[in-house]
Amino acid sequence: MKNILFLLYSTLFTVMIACNSQEKDSKELADSINQTKDTVTNSADIITVRDNEAEFATNAADASLAEINFANLAIANTSNQEIKNYANMMLKDHGMANDELMALAKSKNITLPATMSSEHQKHRNELAEKKGTDFDKKYAQLMEENHVKVLAVMEHEARKGTDTDLKAFASKMVSVVNSHLNAIRKIKKGL
Repeated sequence: MKNILFLLYSTLFTVMIACNSQEKDSKELADSINQTKDTVTNSADIITVRDNEAEFATNAADASLAEINFANLAIANTSNQEIKNYANMMLKDHGMANDELMALAKSKNITLPATMSSEHQKHRNELAEKKGTDFDKKYAQLMEENHVKVLAVMEHEARKGTDTDLKAFASKMVSVVNSHLNAIRKIKKGL
């Protein structure tokens, strides 16, 4: 009975966080939920990785959500075939990475963000205002900046991660993200 009451209270607390967190974006909310899972006594609700590993997963998911969102915007707004090809590669590669990460997160009871962070939404809104070559240049700039950040996150997790599954995921993604970074830099030079 005590476990049921605790589970009820922890669920209510999580719902209250979700309802009252208009200041928090989806990534911050997922991080917050993951931190509360560490304190739950019901074994079905305990997160099976350290906080920094869960945060890695939320950061990786947020990045993939952003890349997918930006790619859809690029496909709809550019007439540059190289940008379209790159955006299609983002949809394919980040879609597969996101699916793999979601399965890993589920197996480890990690809550991932459902939508991209407010920082990425701000960049998306700025990008959506651009047209023509200004759009292409802004998209290439955002892709380069995002991939530099994501590459650093993946490399760190691949070297220092403690969860073998997340570490393997990061190791695999290092080469993918690096190839994306090299491809966008090549496109950016031609714009």
